[in-house]
Amino acid sequence: MKYAALALAAACLFLTSGCRAEKPLAGGSHPPVTLSSWGVSWDRERGMEEYEKTADLCDGISLFAADFDEKGNLHFPENLENLRPKGNVPVYLTVVNDRALPGGKMVEKDREMVAKKLKTEESRYHHVKDIIRLAKEKRVDGIEVDYEKIGQDRELMNHFCDFTRMLDLEARAAHLKVRIILEPSTPMNLPYSEGPEYVVMMYNLYGTHSGPGPKADRDFIEKMLKKMVHLPGKKAAAFSTGGCLWQDSHLFGLLGGKKKYITEIEAIRLAETHHAVPERDPESAALHFSYKENGSSYDVWYGDRETMNAWITLAANEGISSVSLWRLGGVDMNGLRKD
Repeated sequence: MKYAALALAAACLFLTSGCRAEKPLAGGSHPPVTLSSWGVSWDRERGMEEYEKTADLCDGISLFAADFDEKGNLHFPENLENLRPKGNVPVYLTVVNDRALPGGKMVEKDREMVAKKLKTEESRYHHVKDIIRLAKEKRVDGIEVDYEKIGQDRELMNHFCDFTRMLDLEARAAHLKVRIILEPSTPMNLPYSEGPEYVVMMYNLYGTHSGPGPKADRDFIEKMLKKMVHLPGKKAAAFSTGGCLWQDSHLFGLLGGKKKYITEIEAIRLAETHHAVPERDPESAALHFSYKENGSSYDVWYGDRETMNAWITLAANEGISSVSLWRLGGVDMNGLRKD
């Protein structure tokens, strides 16, 4: 009888402690962070309106984005000039590996073009010089390199690491700051330059590639923070505002109808139109709701200020002192906490 009682007590202890759920992810006080955001050309008016309302929160703006023309030369879209904010806030120019095709179409995240630009020491040097030249011509304070879909090619990543060292040296001489944007899947235990700031994208855990869910959650952010310990120099987290909509999603998103990214404003309008009441997910602090229309079912997940504050708090309490938000125009920044 005594052993049965002990076994029962042990079982109760396990159930009440070992299986205790974590508290819901939420915002709160945290070490101070700097906060920057991307301004995008296709949503300039709303983005600039948002920036002007909360300019005191923003420690930097990134112009998104310079890309490449049909010949592989760097291209600065004219409408990027209209994204420059008033005041003395630092301005970065983001360079992405999107390339124009004849007829006006674009190849997004062109890995082959990056491989060509970085293939040899000479080609890397010329590419660095082109980036520095464009940054000086456009009178920005810093450069962001956002080359995506390259992380699984080990040879290319070795060239990319050498490129980061070249870019850092040339940028220092030109009095320009450097940020390197890394996707979540990019290897981070590589010999990157120690000079730049490394901004890790902590979003798109769920999206158009999957079934319904939040752009980030507690486990995903903590996993990224652990990967980031291998990076040199200053480290930053990038979080994404807005959310995604899924139509008739089945089999974890492998089957279904349309999927598209939406802003917080669009999500709120959908909820109001269909009289849906959003619920907050405790593991991500994101909001979600469902509705039916014309015989189809729809799932919507999105983030608001409370979501952003929760993610920022989690990262800041783990030593991250710099946060970037994708993007202006996607969330009401008023109420975001920097400490």
